[in-house]
Amino acid sequence: MGLTDKFKDLKGKAEDAAAEHSDQIRGAIQKAASTADQKTGGRYSEKIEQVGTKADTFVGGLKEPAKPADAEEGQPPAE
Repeated sequence: MGLTDKFKDLKGKAEDAAAEHSDQIRGAIQKAASTADQKTGGRYSEKIEQVGTKADTFVGGLKEPAKPADAEEGQPPAE
């Protein structure tokens, strides 16, 4: 396995983890945007909102984690 293959595998794992925890990531994005807006006194509200929306859209576009074909709904995959 070459270095490129390892990076592709790592990228896939990161995307799966991010998709699995997308609700938590979205909450963190909203909290960070709110805090930044408060700290800047609302001077950059529009830009902060744009960046928050862009980040939220990116997280929403992540693929769902792959499920094994034999996994049933509500059942964790067998290990």
